[in-house]
Amino acid sequence: MLGVLLAATAAAVEVPGAGGRLTAGGYVDGLAVAETEGGKRERPQALLDVHLDGTAARWLRGRLEVRERVGGPFEGGSGAGLYDWSHIYQNRSPSTEVSEAFADVHLRRADLRVGVQKMAWGKLDGIPPTDIVNPRDYHDPLVQDFEERKIGIPAALGTYYLPDLPRLALTGLRATLVYVPLAVPPRLALLDERWFPQSLVPPSRVVVSRATLARAGLPSATGLVLPVMLRTQNHRPPRRLDAGAVALRLGGTSGESDWDLYHYTGPETGPDVDLRPELQLLSLTPLAARVVSRLRQAHDPIHMTGADWAMPLGGFTLRAEAAWLDDRPYLRRSSDLIAQPALARLPLKQITRELLKRHRAVVPLGALFPSFDTVEWGAGADYLWHGYQPLLQVNQIAFLEPTPPLVVNDPETRLVASLHKRYLGEQMEVEVKGVWAFERQAWFVFPRVSYRVRDDLRLRLGYLAIGGPRLSLIGQFRANDEFVLDARYSF
Repeated sequence: MLGVLLAATAAAVEVPGAGGRLTAGGYVDGLAVAETEGGKRERPQALLDVHLDGTAARWLRGRLEVRERVGGPFEGGSGAGLYDWSHIYQNRSPSTEVSEAFADVHLRRADLRVGVQKMAWGKLDGIPPTDIVNPRDYHDPLVQDFEERKIGIPAALGTYYLPDLPRLALTGLRATLVYVPLAVPPRLALLDERWFPQSLVPPSRVVVSRATLARAGLPSATGLVLPVMLRTQNHRPPRRLDAGAVALRLGGTSGESDWDLYHYTGPETGPDVDLRPELQLLSLTPLAARVVSRLRQAHDPIHMTGADWAMPLGGFTLRAEAAWLDDRPYLRRSSDLIAQPALARLPLKQITRELLKRHRAVVPLGALFPSFDTVEWGAGADYLWHGYQPLLQVNQIAFLEPTPPLVVNDPETRLVASLHKRYLGEQMEVEVKGVWAFERQAWFVFPRVSYRVRDDLRLRLGYLAIGGPRLSLIGQFRANDEFVLDARYSF
């Protein structure tokens, strides 16, 4: 109902007696998928996005954006509710989200923005290595637009516009300082959802050999089969001043080149969980037990220092970006943590004593997301030729220290490509985008056709195809091939 009312009145409104203006707008989006490879279901989704932009004075502006969503990939959640800034497992339907709510103060040489906001860092297509200030929603990581998946965070952002340095050919200089008082986690899919990562799913059972049981002080005539149950668990990040984030950005232009320098110190804003298995004794005679593993929300600080650069050259637009990341968590394969060599290294007698005393014992398997120093970089170019706009880009994650087997390769090199073309007086657009991971031979391709029935109504049909090894970052979703139909009405 709110969307209909705003659609009828989406225009600038003068605020009596204040000299201000208020503009309302937004969109209503409907999305449905039809799976073709037998993956988990995804319900049809409806989303209402409403934003209000206000100007109280020449120097004071504000913005409020609220989203209402019902349906979609959410399964096994807690029902209706308001998204918070504390928990990593939130799949509410219907849901309310305050996406942005901030005030802008504009001075002669400085700007200040305070409130819930989103920031865009980096120049590469897809997920730029330096764009880590805002966490993201991973309930639908490939179909949903990258920028629309960002989660607004409470922050204070100040920008100072420096004088030009003509002797160094530097113009448009600006320095930005960001303070984020709260650690805000991403939002991850729950176990029953279509986009829950299969690399996190352990085997349904673990077989403990007779020899291992004997070393543990539990002699048995046969091996022990342990059923494995997987659950998720929220754990609010610490609410301390040092648990937030500080970010710096210095940018400008030099000739035709546009460049930025970045630094970020704060919590990891990508997926980060601990695997906490617990062995539960069911019976001594006969010996019977089970394992309950919990994926518990984790909080790990990281540091990022990076730079990007872009310039036009002979009709091409060239881009490059690099980031050094200190202590960033990367996902291991959960099945490796409970393989026989890993079980043999456990303090078996200590676990047995605790199990016999309390009928349950914590099993210290190690970190599911161990931290490493890495360099993530990329370079690409796009070109406009007779209405065709191809883009080609190479991204790589290079580890600076030895690693155990991870879901990403060491190094992980990806080729990103896309092609856009408009037809029928720009009413119809054909686009295709895809990613190929060289070392793991994992890939996805997503062609789509969009048709604009009117200026405010767009229909789009696409097909998402995914392939690769089951324990690769992309290939773990290979059962999620699907047709995607969405419609958007803007107002």
